[in-house]
Amino acid sequence: MGLIQDKYRRFRQWQQQPFEYHDSHDHHGCCNCGAESENNYCPRCGQKAAYGPITWHSVWQGVMDVWGVGTRSLPFTLWQLMWRPGYLIRDYISGKRQVSFPPVKMLVVMAVLLALVYGLLGLGFEDSVDDETGKNAVQDFLQGDFYNWMSNHIHWAVLMSFSLFIVPVWFIFRLAPRLPRHTLPQGFFIQVFIWVQFLLYLLMITLVLYLIPPVSGSGDDAAGFMFVLVLPLMLLCDYRQLFGYSWWGTLWRVVVAVSLAIIVSKVLVRAGGLCYYLFVEDWSLGLKYLLGALDHLALMWIALEVVLLINAKPWRNGIAWIRILRRPLIAAAAFLLTTAACGQLGVENSVTNLIKSLQMMFLP
Repeated sequence: MGLIQDKYRRFRQWQQQPFEYHDSHDHHGCCNCGAESENNYCPRCGQKAAYGPITWHSVWQGVMDVWGVGTRSLPFTLWQLMWRPGYLIRDYISGKRQVSFPPVKMLVVMAVLLALVYGLLGLGFEDSVDDETGKNAVQDFLQGDFYNWMSNHIHWAVLMSFSLFIVPVWFIFRLAPRLPRHTLPQGFFIQVFIWVQFLLYLLMITLVLYLIPPVSGSGDDAAGFMFVLVLPLMLLCDYRQLFGYSWWGTLWRVVVAVSLAIIVSKVLVRAGGLCYYLFVEDWSLGLKYLLGALDHLALMWIALEVVLLINAKPWRNGIAWIRILRRPLIAAAAFLLTTAACGQLGVENSVTNLIKSLQMMFLP
């Protein structure tokens, strides 16, 4: 038992600080500019001190650099994303850029690799049966052509989905103990790393499931396994390591972030539907899409007010409860009003729509 605890302690130390830096302490002259130094890199021009004559190893290193397997190697960064994802992201955000392969470049490489693997293995997704849904043009498009395109371009679907997390995560975790006041550009790179991690796990699970004959012909099983089990655990571990909240504090914030991302997507869909039906002058459907968008916005307003209260904890400063609850109560009143209007016009309200979306995502 003591051996296991010791290995776990050393693993935790490695997660938080996996690198040790040492100077060579050998006096040498730079091959490029001739400056004398005892460091690993020349203080004048920055060239590596260990460069010597060109050998076959130099040829191999040059070829590997093209594929991201040289300095700051892609495989080593992917290995870190598996075992210390949140710490790696925090290292990069805090300025330790040498510990990681460039994240945007890594994302492109992983997306191309996933597409190649799916093409070589002949994997695909089952098309949505949606030639005629009998609903309306916007729903026909979303449930038909667009859904089928997203299913057959899973890497782009992942990018579009995780893009919706940038603003919710920024708002919910902006007072985090380990990364306070992180900015939206930093939030972009946080999501890029998580996109890469998602594609990495999706690729690994796809290859494993491909060995099982009943599921070897479709990518739906791998995607379903990712959303049901891997994605919730991945977000929970990543955000806990990155932001430093407790397991419970991270869990409810992840649930709220996922819910807000879904609500944002629903608002965008309804805004697009509103514009479409105003263009074709179908005022009745346009009004329903407008009401649906307002109901989702009201629900999002309530969620943001609750998160703001929990993060700021204004009651600790002796502020009266009537002042603390004023804005959440206004948001609740707006939500009740829009929900009642949805019920009168036969429009699906935001809560029902959100529950269905979460069921489709995590219980396919």
